[in-house]
Amino acid sequence: MINEIGKIIRDKRRSLGLTIEQLAEKADVSESLVSQLERGVNSNISLNKLDRIAKAVNLKLPELFDEPEHTGIQYLELLDYLAKLPRNEREELSEKILALLNFMDKSNNQ
Repeated sequence: MINEIGKIIRDKRRSLGLTIEQLAEKADVSESLVSQLERGVNSNISLNKLDRIAKAVNLKLPELFDEPEHTGIQYLELLDYLAKLPRNEREELSEKILALLNFMDKSNNQ
C-alpha cells in the first residue's frame, strides 16, 4: 500500500513540475520524509503529514487509498476536472467522452 501511495505522490509531484524540496516546503515536512514516502520505505507517517503532502499536490487523502486501478494521475485529474464543473456541464462532457470511447471501441473491434 505504501509503495502505491508513494508512486502516486511522486507521479503527481512530477506532473506539477515540483522538486522534492519544493513539495516538502509546500507541505511543511522534511525533504527526507517526502523522499522516503516516494520510495516506499517509510510506512510510519502520520495521517496529518500525509494529508498535507496530498494537499500540496492537489490530491485528497482518500484518493491515496483507492484501489490501484483508480489511482492513476490522469484518471484522478480527469475526475477532479469533472467534479469542478457545474452538474449540467459535467453530464454533457461525460456524455461526449463516453460517446468517443464507444466510437473508439467499435472502431478497434472492426
